Amino acid sequence: QFADNAFAGVTVLKTAHVENNRLTQLPRNFPFDKMETLTISRNPWHCSCQLAPLRKWLKGNRTRAEDTCSTPAQHRGQPIRDTPALRSCKLPTKRSRKGSRH
Repeated sequence: QFADNAFAGVTVLKTAHVENNRLTQLPRNFPFDKMETLTISRNPWHCSCQLAPLRKWLKGNRTRAEDTCSTPAQHRGQPIRDTPALRSCKLPTKRSRKGSRH
């Protein structure tokens, strides 16, 4: 697994290949903003709200293969993009995460 701060300070990451690992989550600060290519297949993803940013990215990038949830059991085999497990998740906004004062 990645440490929670594994991507601290990373502002531009365009390509990441993390397939064929035993990843269940991505860190909360995973830099999706500039991501163009992300391969995440063959990982036992745990479909909780921590994957909500991944779901948002998948919805905006329809050119890639779909990846599925492994856990929780009731969502096993469901596409991350479409699973009901992530439908009600609230995505953090940059403003609420960092504060809007400069």
